[in-house]
Amino acid sequence: MRIYKYWSAEKAQIEIQGELKPLTTYGGSNVSLDEAASRAKEKMEKVKRQIRGERNLFEDYEAEIREEILQTLDERNIITRNRYGARVLNCAGLMFLDIDKPKPAGFAGLFKKKSAESAKEQIYEMVRNLAASKYAALTFRLYETFQGARVIVLGKDFDPSERATLEMMKDFNCDLLYTTLCIKQACFRARLTPKPKRINLEAYKVKYPQEGVDAAFTAWLQSYEQASRNFSVCRFVEQIGSSALSLPEAVRLHDEATGAMHKAPLA
Repeated sequence: MRIYKYWSAEKAQIEIQGELKPLTTYGGSNVSLDEAASRAKEKMEKVKRQIRGERNLFEDYEAEIREEILQTLDERNIITRNRYGARVLNCAGLMFLDIDKPKPAGFAGLFKKKSAESAKEQIYEMVRNLAASKYAALTFRLYETFQGARVIVLGKDFDPSERATLEMMKDFNCDLLYTTLCIKQACFRARLTPKPKRINLEAYKVKYPQEGVDAAFTAWLQSYEQASRNFSVCRFVEQIGSSALSLPEAVRLHDEATGAMHKAPLA
């Protein structure tokens, strides 16, 4: 999980097919701005080499999360602000599953009578079945979201790059884009505040690091945070598995920040 306190931009003009194109690379560091600037320059040189035809320069590249750090619980659990202004919890080992749709029924399911259950109820039932069978050694906290469900998995730390983690995410029909980002960014992410469009606000494209003071963003953020108080991101449904398991601080913060125990509209 590459989240940094300091960021620096390196800008250049690159000739591509006879035409000069602007290019910007970013470097991050938790030590200093000087180190961040050095990394931005190193990345610029690698990009130039790749444009000139060198291959596999970024083959093992772990994506940086270039977002403002809002709160650090510890080095493995950090809250940032994403590109559209929402707060996001980034966790190196605590698994979040983002499930938007029920798992396809398969060939046999084509001949069964369609269930009257809602899509969300089908997701809940899938989670309960897997939690009680294949993954009975773990504990699952199930939440309703605007689109489907969110699940926090307790009982062990997970590495997003491990094959077993990917297989588990597939078993739960985890959103494919979310799964891909977890692997690329080497962490699990959970949005803590609403999507702007769901609370009747125009989206604001957050640029980070900012170049100077952005008064428009400051005004937008004030409106966003005020409107967010009337909504929940997810709603706690149930815990499946051990009830004696103590909740990590990241889970307690998640439940408080998302309004999971309230009855506000989901967004």
